[in-house]
Amino acid sequence: MLEADKELAALAAEQHGVFSKQDARGCGLTLQEIDERVRRRWMLIYDGVYRMPGAPATWRSELLAAALAGGRGAGISHLSAGGFYEMPGGRRDLVELSCLRWRRSRKPGLVVHESRRLDERDLTMIDGIPVTTPERTVLDLASRFPHENYLEYVVQAARRKRLITYESMRATFDRHARRGLKGVRALRITLDRWDPTSRPTDSEMETMLLHSLRQHGLPEPTLQYEVRDGAGHLLGRVDAAYPSARIAIEYDSQQEHSDEFQLARDARRNRALQVRGDWKVLSARHADLRCGGGELCDDILIALRRTGVTLTVHGA
Repeated sequence: MLEADKELAALAAEQHGVFSKQDARGCGLTLQEIDERVRRRWMLIYDGVYRMPGAPATWRSELLAAALAGGRGAGISHLSAGGFYEMPGGRRDLVELSCLRWRRSRKPGLVVHESRRLDERDLTMIDGIPVTTPERTVLDLASRFPHENYLEYVVQAARRKRLITYESMRATFDRHARRGLKGVRALRITLDRWDPTSRPTDSEMETMLLHSLRQHGLPEPTLQYEVRDGAGHLLGRVDAAYPSARIAIEYDSQQEHSDEFQLARDARRNRALQVRGDWKVLSARHADLRCGGGELCDDILIALRRTGVTLTVHGA
C-alpha cells in the first residue's frame, strides 16, 4: 500500500469512513490512481465522494458525504439538523442539506436546499460534520412547520439543552427574517412571547400547559414555583403557580411518576401545601391537556372566583 493510501485511510477513519476526491489528492494520489481505486476498491457515493472498503454506511457518514458533495459552505440543515440537536420534529431517517448549488445526482432520502442566505455564521462543526447552528435550525424548522405552538416546543427544547439564548436567537432571526419568508410570522410570535427573564419549561408537557392556558385566555403562570410558609420554610416546589391566588398546578403524579416513593413524596408535599400553606392544588392530566386543557382551565377559573383574587383573564 502506498504511503498516500495509508494517509487517506487514516483521514477517512476520522471522517466516518467517507472522503472526497480533494481529500485523496491532498494525500498525494494522482487522478489516474484515484480512477483506478474507484474501479477496484472505493464505493462511489456521489460524484467525487467515496466510502472506504469495509466502512459501514451510517447516518453520520451519509450526512458527511452529502456535505462533502455540497462543496464549500454546505451544511446539514432543517429536519436532519433538528435530529442532531434532538429538537421536536427532527429526523434521523433522511439527509437534508443546504448548499449554494447542487450539481450532483439525487439519492432516495436526500433533500437539498440551494440557498444563498447561508454563511459561515450559520454553520458549526459537530463530530466533523458541518451542521447549521441551533439558531439557524430553528429558523429552518419554522419554514417547514410555520405554527406557533410547534415552534414553542422547539424553542423551549433548545433552551432546556442550552443550545440557544434569547439574544442569539433574536440576532439570527433579525439577520434572516424578511417579508414573505415562510415561517417568519409564526417564529416572530414565538419570540415575542419569550420573556428573557424566565426559565425554560421543564418538559413538553409544561409547554403544553402554557398553550392550554393561552387558548383559554388565562395569564401565564410562574413555572417551577417554590412555595414557602409564613416563616419562610420551603413547603415544596410546584410545576406551575398563580402565587397571588395561591393556586398550584401539578402534573398528574400517576402520569409523571411510577415510583411509589416519589408518589408518596408528591402526596406529602400536596398535603403540606393545602394544610400548612392554604394553597389550592390542581392536577393537570395529560389526556386533558392533549384535548386543550378545558377541564383544568375551568377548575382554575372556579378557584379564582373562590379566592376573590383578580387576575387578568384575556377575552373574559
